[in-house]
Amino acid sequence: MSVVADAGQEVPHTVAVRDTFAEVPTREAAARSVTSLERTLGSFWRAQTAGWLFGAVFGFVCRIIAFEDLAFALMLTAILEPIGFSLTALAHSFFRDRIRHGVTLMVVAVALMLSVLAGLGQMLVADAIKTAMLPQNDPGLVSGKLVIPAVYYTLVFMGWSLAYLWINAEIDARTARFQRGKAREAALNAELNQLRSQLDSHFLFNALNIVAMEISESPDIALEMTKRVAAYLRYSLAHHDQRLCSLVEELEAVHNYLRIQELRFENRLDYKFDADPNIEEVRVPHLVLQPLVENAVKHGFATANGRLAISVAAERRDTQLAVEIRNSGQLKNHSRDRPAVGLANTSRRLELHYPDRHRLTIDQAGDEVVVRLTLWGDACYA
Repeated sequence: MSVVADAGQEVPHTVAVRDTFAEVPTREAAARSVTSLERTLGSFWRAQTAGWLFGAVFGFVCRIIAFEDLAFALMLTAILEPIGFSLTALAHSFFRDRIRHGVTLMVVAVALMLSVLAGLGQMLVADAIKTAMLPQNDPGLVSGKLVIPAVYYTLVFMGWSLAYLWINAEIDARTARFQRGKAREAALNAELNQLRSQLDSHFLFNALNIVAMEISESPDIALEMTKRVAAYLRYSLAHHDQRLCSLVEELEAVHNYLRIQELRFENRLDYKFDADPNIEEVRVPHLVLQPLVENAVKHGFATANGRLAISVAAERRDTQLAVEIRNSGQLKNHSRDRPAVGLANTSRRLELHYPDRHRLTIDQAGDEVVVRLTLWGDACYA
């Protein structure tokens, strides 16, 4: 059997792949109806209301402790918190259209400046209320000490602004990662479809060549071979829209392929199957074994003495699937400009379906060539 890798080495995952373009919805289109913040939180207004209700309760308790006047604390809370709610709602409307393309340093600077202005405004309103309701109180509590309330309200608005911008930036980053992931998935799906079509065409080309060689010398054999090729192609078409199939179906497809080769080589080909009864529920990429068996037939006859013996064994061990294909003959390395279509195709498909969770090796074991395919877990891009 001739392969494109040294004995004992893994088959290189190299295959020419056409560039694939995936259309990704733009962020601007999504932003026409609702901002990314609203999409993630479910509703900006629910978050806004919950935040300011919490702030009102916290402020009300702090004011009772500070002024020891329940009515005054209730009045301050009833006036200042709705003002804060309204100001931040206006800030949301202001920033919504300005952060569609991301949060910039200019946006952050403007947010901080507006927070300072809003904090000073809240301080003046609070001072006016205190002056009106507590005219006989210590002037130091009323108008003399404005720094503390100014800092407090400014920090409240700064906290809101930074949280708003940070959440939006984080959502933008996640949205971008999600869109890149979707684009990559679309590209990989397109590549898998291309690889599948390439493999179907490769098999059909080889099968028709085999039939053509038999027509003139053995028309009866060519006719029977044509029927078996048609049956094999019906199986392939039946699973055309399915990237995965059961391992039982895959082994049946391999058996049909070997029946075609059996007609071609008459009594020079022997084959057998040994499948674990536990493989019925295992799903594998469609036509993942056929190129390996095709290589065993094609290159096995070139090195085997007289008859070619092929055996296919499959065993399941927990989440691991082990498939072993043996053929009589010798392992040879042919120098060529590019790897065989079947092996390169299979290697790339395994890389996409089982990233870092598969192993494909080809070794010489005595007078046999052994192909071992090991898969872990379920296939991706089903």
